[in-house]
Amino acid sequence: MLTTANLPLGYTQIAEMDYLLFAKQRLFVVLSDDDLVFIKKKPSPYPNHEDEPGLLVYQKEFPRAAAAWIVDTIENRLWRSAAEGGEPSGKNSVTEVVAGEKLTLRRTMAVGDAREKGFILINASRKSVNFDEDYQEIEFSDRLLKDGGLLGILRNL
Repeated sequence: MLTTANLPLGYTQIAEMDYLLFAKQRLFVVLSDDDLVFIKKKPSPYPNHEDEPGLLVYQKEFPRAAAAWIVDTIENRLWRSAAEGGEPSGKNSVTEVVAGEKLTLRRTMAVGDAREKGFILINASRKSVNFDEDYQEIEFSDRLLKDGGLLGILRNL
């Protein structure tokens, strides 16, 4: 697992923001030549289980090329109606292979504490760093993408 305070050579933190999905959580965006990494940090309610002092840390990894794919899929396929060139009515997800990894972006009407509209991004090609799962996933609300600036950050990569 990466540590944002001491990233290995070749990794750069490009953003830190309020996660906006859950209270008191921070989202870090880290980049390398090959990878796009999202790191979520939240206060640990368990004094005997902390990944960093006082915090639980969750790491989600995607190929760097996923940034452009995420922006394109959201803006041109899932936020648009079929009449505007988006996905057909009733289709709420896109699954494709990006840089050799199977990614899914799914539109959902209930992410985070406030149950906001947003997306779930899944990488079915990498096992979870934190759990015993054969995939990695992260949620983004529309508010995080727009007001939080995450979509602009991804667009600039």
